[in-house]
Amino acid sequence: MTLTSAPGSERKRLNKDFAILVKRIRRRFGRFEYWKIRTNEGHGVIHVVFKGPYLPQRWLSEQWLEIHGAPIVDIRQFRFGSRRLARYLVGNYLCKQTFERMSWSWNWVFWGFVSVWRKLIEELGYPKALEYWNWILSLKDPPPLLKTRQTLLIRICERLLR
Repeated sequence: MTLTSAPGSERKRLNKDFAILVKRIRRRFGRFEYWKIRTNEGHGVIHVVFKGPYLPQRWLSEQWLEIHGAPIVDIRQFRFGSRRLARYLVGNYLCKQTFERMSWSWNWVFWGFVSVWRKLIEELGYPKALEYWNWILSLKDPPPLLKTRQTLLIRICERLLR
């Protein structure tokens, strides 16, 4: 999903207006988890990858116009694998001068995942940390909430001993 800003709109309001849109989507359609980046293209643009229900483009455009004053939205289903999506996002947004900010919803991965990732790199080094990170994300029944980093590190140690 791509949300644009109208000429003369306040750049500072872009994230706040997105939060309002997310509340409307959840109220009307249910669960909506996302990862987004804000870029400085044009008057400010938000690119969103989301997990959730089908969102009608017309409804989305009407909501964004009412909230932010910009009617232009683009929404498409991604039909390829996660690896291709990651390559697209990194190549087109994260590595370019236009990138400003990245954020995500609380349940996009799991609570505390940034701290866990940093701890893994600190303890194991990047190559080994990446291996275990992929294992964590592949768990069929990951812990819904990691209350402590110790829980995760115990699981990693158990796997190492197998």
